[in-house]
Formats: sequence, C-alpha cells, structure tokens
Amino acid sequence: MYITYKIKMKKYLFIFIAISFYSAAPAQLENTRWKTTLRLDDKMLNVIVDFIKDTVALYTVSDSIVIEKMTYTKTNALFTLLKIEGQSDCDNGTPGEYAFTIKGDSLFLRLLKDECYDRYSVLQNTKWKKWKSYPGIKVDEAVLKQYTGVYAHDEAHPITISLQNGILYAEGPNNGLPKSPFTPVTASKFFLRIAGVEIDFIKDANGNVFKLISHEEKDFELKKIK
Repeated sequence: MYITYKIKMKKYLFIFIAISFYSAAPAQLENTRWKTTLRLDDKMLNVIVDFIKDTVALYTVSDSIVIEKMTYTKTNALFTLLKIEGQSDCDNGTPGEYAFTIKGDSLFLRLLKDECYDRYSVLQNTKWKKWKSYPGIKVDEAVLKQYTGVYAHDEAHPITISLQNGILYAEGPNNGLPKSPFTPVTASKFFLRIAGVEIDFIKDANGNVFKLISHEEKDFELKKIK
C-alpha cells in the first residue's frame, strides 16, 4: 500500500508539474519584447516584436515606426496572428500559425501555417533576443571624452565615436550606421539602441581606452585606431 501510494503521488506530482509547465508556457510571451534583424523591402532592419496582452506590434528599433500591428491568440507553445493594420499585403482575415520556443533570453519562431507570403517570408525560422530597457545614468563628460576616437574591426568599416553636449555618439557610414546616441549603462558600458547592442569600452594596464567590444550574436572587438 505504501509503495502504491508513493507511486500514485509521484504520478500526480508529475502530471501537476507538466500541466503547470504547459499552462505557463504561453504566458511567457505576454508583456515581453524581443529584437532581431529582418530583411524588409531589400533592407536589413533591426526590429522589435512587442507582445501586449492580446495584441502584438512589430516596429523598428531606431525610431519606433510601427511596421505591423496584429492580434494574437496563444495555445501552449503556438500562437495565431491576424493583421489589424500595417505595411504588409496580408489580408485582415488571413491567420498565420507559428510555433515558438523560449530558451533563456532567446525566442525561436517556426512556421506552421500561413498563406500570407509577406508575413511568413520574414518571420519563419527566426531567432529573437529578449529586449532590455535601459533608463540610462549620468556619466561625467571627462569620462565620456576618453571614449572618443575612431574604432575599426577592419580598415573598410571604421566607426567614429564623438561627444556632443554631454552625449556620446557613434557613426559609421560604411556600416550603415547613422550618427546615433549611446545610452550609458555604467561608466564603461553603453547601449546603442539603433543596433540593439551593448558596447563595452576597454582600457589597457595604463588606463587608456584601446578597444571596444560590441556584444551581438557573437562579440566583435574594434581596436581604437585614432
């Protein structure tokens, strides 16, 4: 009897955990934002997908222009999208079904069924990183001035870091990067919103800034050349 009771308890506990897991999975999307780079109109754009209760918005990172607004309904590890308004040619009555998986800070989307080419051609098999909010802190101008200069991963793609009115900017025409402000996270770590990446400025043993590290899908080191 005791052994049978223990087995039954384990069985019920397993069922309870399984139900709890699958019930919680859909809720992981609500009130979350995710960032990736998509090809839209032959351009690579950094975009955010924002899940807000029963609606989802897709908009640009750089200037928050809404590309598409949709309703979504979720069941376990899949959701269905239906256009409200936006730039795609999707019909407002044509749903798209996608499976999703969340692993750590990454969201993976997989196409299940969608008759709208404009939507599935950009969303299918995509990976998204969880978007963080950076309120910013105040950093002394004397500290910011240390980071100004020209940095490069290779000679063809230099990035110029400048200081203007107490704000640090990055600019790299060959990288498709217009002059864009940094948000200070710490005295040496900054967030470049337009690219959706964190940047660390690194000093040598003498306290001189000699490179920066851009934290993207993988880390890129840019040496200070000027």
